[in-house]
Amino acid sequence: MKRTLVWLGGMATVTALLVASTGAANAISRGNMPAYCRGEVSAMYATKPMYVKTGKIVKARDGSLSIQGTVDKGSEGIKAFACRFDKKGNFIDVMAMTSDGE
Repeated sequence: MKRTLVWLGGMATVTALLVASTGAANAISRGNMPAYCRGEVSAMYATKPMYVKTGKIVKARDGSLSIQGTVDKGSEGIKAFACRFDKKGNFIDVMAMTSDGE
């Protein structure tokens, strides 16, 4: 009986974590988009946010938003990227604009 209750408690925790992780993403405010973008880019390129430069937020015809910028990778050179957000402000991804020769 005790083992069953522990198992059920564990399953409830797992279920709660799954629901929380698959819930709707929180929109990023326009004011926070450049900083959020720098954080995502720095993680993608394994560098510090201080080496990431972002431009202005650009709105597309469909309402989606993007921020172009560059990241200084030292001896690897400067790489261009674009952070993309949907029209609600949800982060989509970072698109590399400079080929790494792969």
